[in-house]
Formats: sequence, C-alpha cells, structure tokens
Amino acid sequence: MEKFKITVVRLSLGVILIASVHVCLCAEQNSHVEEFHMVQDKSFSNVTIYDMEVTCGKHRPGMFPSQTWTCNDIRVNGMRMAYGYYPGLGADTRCTESGGFDELRQLCYKLMESIASNRQLWGAQVSNASCDYIEEKRVMLNLNLDGYYWKKMDPGYGWIETLQCVAFPKDDALSFP
Repeated sequence: MEKFKITVVRLSLGVILIASVHVCLCAEQNSHVEEFHMVQDKSFSNVTIYDMEVTCGKHRPGMFPSQTWTCNDIRVNGMRMAYGYYPGLGADTRCTESGGFDELRQLCYKLMESIASNRQLWGAQVSNASCDYIEEKRVMLNLNLDGYYWKKMDPGYGWIETLQCVAFPKDDALSFP
C-alpha cells in the first residue's frame, strides 16, 4: 500500500510538472505577439501627368496597414477613368471594353512622385469602380513602345471611382515572416 501511495504522489507531481512547463511555454510563446500599426490614408492634390490634369475629390479617410494615398472621384481632364477586366476572366461580362489593360501602377507612381513621396510603391488598387454604363467619354493610361499615353474611350461600361496607391511598409513598422 505504501508503494502505491508513493507511485500516486510521483505520478501527480509529474503531471503537475508537465502542466507547469506547458503553461510557461505557452505564456512565452504568446508574449511574442507583433504589433500591427494602422495608418490613416491621405489624399492626393490635383496634378498634371502626361499632359493631362488628374483631379481627386474629397474622400472619407480609412485605416491601412501601410501608408496609403487615395484619389476618390478620380478624373482626367474631367473624364472618368475606364475600368474593366480581361475578357473571359472578369466577374462582369459587360466590363471588358478596356481589355483589362491599364497602367494604374504607373499612375500611382506619378501621383506619389507629385507629392514628393520617398516611399516605394507596393501596389495600385481600385477600391471602388462600376461596370455600369456611363454616358461620358472615358480615359485610361496605356503604354506602347513610345511610352505612356492617355487613351480616350467613348461612353461605355466600366469606370473607376476610387484609386488607392499603397507604399511598402517601413522596415520598423511591419515585418514579414
């Protein structure tokens, strides 16, 4: 009977030791949670890019994981920017007049350059667009062998309301695994 009590006590102490080690390891693991900084976006000023005036309207600021600039109600010489998908790949079959070709990344690069941003462009994203028909001429930035140019398009399906330009996170603000 005495050996049984000693075995039970040892087993209980072993279980308590294992549970304590588990709790300590979990606490150590959970203490290494990275901070995630959110940054309020800014808007662009009106600027001339490739001989056309790009204008941005007012926008409601949002929070982003990296510095972001927003151009809401974007227009080029008063025209809406065309929007669309590659034919056969998009969610809306009407929204293919642009063929999915545009140079939004270059537009963001030039917009960021206009505000003297020293941040590297991470990406250009259209956060608000429509595939509805618009009874206005539209425009899109394209590239050919001679360089970038604005292509004017007739009224049709697809236009951009909001373009956002996102900068790479600063090294000290966000780390990638």
